[in-house]
Amino acid sequence: MNVVSIDELKIVGVFDHGIPNMERVVLQANESIDLGNYGLIIGIRGHEGQAFPLRDNFLWFGNGWLNKGDWLFVYTAPGTSKTTDLPNQKEKLYSVHWGKDQTLFQHKELIPLLIRMDAIQVPIGINALPPPV
Repeated sequence: MNVVSIDELKIVGVFDHGIPNMERVVLQANESIDLGNYGLIIGIRGHEGQAFPLRDNFLWFGNGWLNKGDWLFVYTAPGTSKTTDLPNQKEKLYSVHWGKDQTLFQHKELIPLLIRMDAIQVPIGINALPPPV
């Protein structure tokens, strides 16, 4: 797998490891970005800065924008997304929820991996599902 640096959005860390409803991944925007191009997957920490992704553990951030300096808190528990104005600052705090029933990062070997989606292929010629009846 080719790994490149993602400089426009940075993982600051995982906080409150293993604590239900508190565990979160904290990210900060280094420039204005479209969140729709990013997501998180869970990986296992390897040697010398390597990591290996785990299957079936992906979170797409969804559509939205972060401005330079804005914060993104990704809580691993279920919840409602919200935006908070930070006191005496122009930056905002965006909170989103992964929706998991249990914490994800209770073991320090499990880490969040930030991904940027530069291309997606949508198959042509495959019929759409019929509308519900």
